[in-house]
Amino acid sequence: MSGPNLHNALLRPPIIQILRAQGFHSTRPSVLESLQDLTGRYIQILASAAADHAANAHPEDPTPRLEDIYQALQDAGAIRPQLREMDEDWQGEEDMRGLQSLIGWIKGPIHAEIRRVAGFLPSEGDMIDPDAIEKEDYLTALKKKHSKTGEESRYAGTVLGKSAEERPIIIEGGAPSIQEWGAQIRARAPDNSGIESDTSGVSSAPSHLSDEEAMAA
Repeated sequence: MSGPNLHNALLRPPIIQILRAQGFHSTRPSVLESLQDLTGRYIQILASAAADHAANAHPEDPTPRLEDIYQALQDAGAIRPQLREMDEDWQGEEDMRGLQSLIGWIKGPIHAEIRRVAGFLPSEGDMIDPDAIEKEDYLTALKKKHSKTGEESRYAGTVLGKSAEERPIIIEGGAPSIQEWGAQIRARAPDNSGIESDTSGVSSAPSHLSDEEAMAA
């Protein structure tokens, strides 16, 4: 499965859970695919903006920080400050209403319903071990469901698992590196520098053939 197809497949369960939390019980596949595409593009915009802010603010360590994420959310319209920067400077305080509104949505009933549908919060009447709540997301549970052994080693080195340790690739024949393998191949090649090559492109016919037979050959 290619990268874009895999990412769209991973986006499908959260989008379905969000739709269920909003009261939708069915939709057309084309609508779901459109929502997947829009969500993927929005996440890509956030990630690109955060990377750009990190590269501009601290190029010596371009890993995005909290401030870079905050500015990326502002660029994408997720956080909309009510006052301009010059107005904030004049009043002597930063307008936090946009950030507070986002935090309020995350802690509010809409997000709580999404978490309940996703299985992070127990529904009324459910008997759930309190220690097991919020320890696993849907992707972790899905990997365990489809893995017979339940080990993470199956997904090591893939986008679903931990990064694999970098190891040198041994070329068949015992060469420790691709450079030394190339040197061995060049050393085995015959030296044709002393052999004169016929550049005329026309092979000479045997002398016992007549002119017509030679032309036919």
